[in-house]
This record gives sequence, structure tokens and C-alpha cells, in this order.
Amino acid sequence: MRLTFLAALLAVGAHAAQSSSPLAPVPAFSKKAAAVPRGGEDFGPATAEVAPSVFNLVNNVAGAGLLTLAAGMAKGTGWVPSILTCMCLGAASGHTFNLIGESCRLTNEGSFKGVWTKTLGDNTYVIDLIVAMMCTGASIIYSGILGDVSKELLSAVGIETDRSKNILMITVGVLFPLSLIKNLSALAFTSILGFASIVYTVLFIIFRSMDGTYGPLGKFIVDDVIKKPDFSKSSLLNFDFTTLVLMSNLGLAYIAHYNAPTYYRELRDKTQFKKMVAISFSILTVLYAAVMAAGYGTFGDICEGNILLNYHPSDFLSTLGRVATGISILFGFPLAFCGVTSGMMGVAERFDVGIVLKNRTALIAALLAFVTYIAIAVPDISLIVGVVGAAMGSLIVYILPPLIYTKAVYVSHGKDSVEYKKSLKNIALVPFGVLFAILGVGMTVKESMK
Repeated sequence: MRLTFLAALLAVGAHAAQSSSPLAPVPAFSKKAAAVPRGGEDFGPATAEVAPSVFNLVNNVAGAGLLTLAAGMAKGTGWVPSILTCMCLGAASGHTFNLIGESCRLTNEGSFKGVWTKTLGDNTYVIDLIVAMMCTGASIIYSGILGDVSKELLSAVGIETDRSKNILMITVGVLFPLSLIKNLSALAFTSILGFASIVYTVLFIIFRSMDGTYGPLGKFIVDDVIKKPDFSKSSLLNFDFTTLVLMSNLGLAYIAHYNAPTYYRELRDKTQFKKMVAISFSILTVLYAAVMAAGYGTFGDICEGNILLNYHPSDFLSTLGRVATGISILFGFPLAFCGVTSGMMGVAERFDVGIVLKNRTALIAALLAFVTYIAIAVPDISLIVGVVGAAMGSLIVYILPPLIYTKAVYVSHGKDSVEYKKSLKNIALVPFGVLFAILGVGMTVKESMK
């Protein structure tokens, strides 16, 4: 029955990918930056319907970030606050995603740069810098996961190797050549590959939480190969500063806001945008809550930053999950890294740094070396996820959308209008975002040092 369900989901995914625009899904993290359009383009007719748009948005947002949610909860947050945090941040993220779509309507723009120019000024190089920073974090996470899964897969066949060496070999032998590709349309197939990987991983984690194989007498914990589940910190209602770690992980998991103009302009019936966003973020909230609860319910306080590392090497289902994740990320990496390169090229163009503009290969090599160094130096991907989620998530999800929206209302309706006065309530999200960024980064780093 699970295979039938998976096949049905893949069929829906294939239909949605075929019926959507060229910017439609590639694995999460990857498309998030590469799809940011330049202002002034001829975008063509809007033909997307609600259902394919929901699929594309869910596929755009859900990704490697869900592997870290159980570890966020394992820092000490109770069951009820964890679920409520997931729900509240999902609702807030959906709301700010809507604000960007509404800003497109008010400014009559179809790209993030176009909306930015109409509201915050002509300093669009800031967007390039934000994209570059966001995708740098995503690329580091991708590289780290490749190191994790390759080490586990090789260990499963009796080859003991080092995570750092694996990352170096994969970077030099695969990622660098792939990153040099200028036309990434050949990697469009990773859309369905990434979706299949997400579906399988979610089903696998939930299944293993219920089948008892990792329980007190489970067949996978009778030896000393893996750590035994520990629930000593588990509680129903605990809510303290450690919750900031979970919030930081979720901050990254809900990001897709710079693609909001893409979804808005491509939707045939613009009045359905809020409905599409509500359905998408509701699905994401349920998905994240299920994976978080299932992962923590299986391993408790010992949940790794990458939950796949908790499973036994002889667990065939977990091996399939590592293979699926590894392949998906391997081909999704150049799509994410493209955002780093194009973002930095945009900044260099703005400040007329000719040496950068004339040496694309050297720029790629330098940026990839930086990404690889951080991925090796920080073995726990949850630290990168938490820092990027708290810092960039706060900026992109909670700070920029309210600022853009209120200015769009101001430009469209005037300072003394009722609409503008109503829009100002959204500014309350800005101090929340700033506080969340500072405390989230600080707590994530603190917890990682224990």
C-alpha cells in the first residue's frame, strides 16, 4: 500500500512538473535561489492552476531541512510546545509569503527585484547578496549531508572512510564539474527525484517509529553499533531557551519567500493565491510535525543533526533513504550553488569588479573551496541549519516582507489611507525577526558547543 501511495504521489508530481513553468520544482534549497528572476523580463502568460502550484511550492520548500527537526526538539522542548511552535511559525511564514504576493499586486511587478525597486529603492544588489548568502548556507548543508551519507553507505559495505576525505573527493570529482555547467536545464529531472526522496524519507521515518525495530527489544538496538534511544529529557510541556534551536531549524525549513513573486505571477487566477499558500503551508506544517515527532519518538534525546545517521547500518530501509537523499542532493547541489555564483556576480557587476566578472571559473573554484572548508570544519549540519535559519530566516521571512508590503501599500494608497494604517500592524514582525535572529544564532551556537 505504501508503494501504491508513493507511485500515486509521483504521478501527481510528474503531472505538476509538466504543467508548470520552467521555474517549477527542483529539490528544496536548490531552486530557492536559482529561480530569483531579474526585473524587466517578459514573463509570458499566467497559466498555473492551484493544485500544481501547491505541489511546486511544497516541493520548493520541503527538503533537507526536515532531517534536522527532531534534533531541534531533542535539545529540550516538550511535545506540545514543539508541535505548537511548528504550527505558529508555519502560519507566520505563510502570512509573510502572502504579503509578498500582495505586494506584487499593489506594485504590478512580477519579480522580487521589481517589487524591491518599487518599494525599497534601486539598490537591488542587496537581493543578490541575500541570495548568495542564503545559497551559501544551503550549499554547505548539501555538502555536509553528502559527506554524512557517503560515509554511512560505504561503511555498510565494509569500507571504512573519513567524512572529510569523502567531501573533498566528491567536491573535486563531481561537484566542481557540475558547478561549471552554465545551462542547468539538463538537471530539471531532479525535481521528481527530489520529491521522491522527500516522500520516501518521510514514510520511512514514520514507519520506523511505529514498527518497534528501534524499541527496547528492537532488532536494531540489540548490539552496540548505534546509540540506544534515550528519553531522559522528554517532557510534555517544557518550553525554554532551547526552543530557539528548534525555531531556528524551522526558520530555514519554511523559507521560499523570494520565489513568492514567481508563484503569484504564474497563477492564472490571482484571487486564489491566498488559498494556494494556505494549503501549501498547512501541508508543510503537517509534514514537519510528523517527521519531527516520529524522529524524536524513535530516538529521543540522541537525535543527530541529520536524523538518517541514527539508523542502523544494516537497516535496509534506511540505506535506501541515504541513497535517495544522496543522489537527490548530488544533482541538486549545482542548482543551489548557482545562486551563490549568480548572486556574487550580481554584486560584482554593481560595483564594477572586473576581475570577478572575467573569471567565472576562478570565482566558482574559490566559492566552492569556501563551502567545502566550512562543510568539513562543521561536522554537525544542524549547526549550519540553525545559524542560517535564525539569521537568514528572520531576514527573509519576518523582516523584509512586512517592510516591502507596508511600503507597497504606502505607494499605492498613500500615507493617510485606511489601508496603510491597517498594514502597519505587520511591522510588529520586524522586531520579532531581529530578536529571533540574535537569540536563535546565539542559542544554536551555545547548544552545539555542549
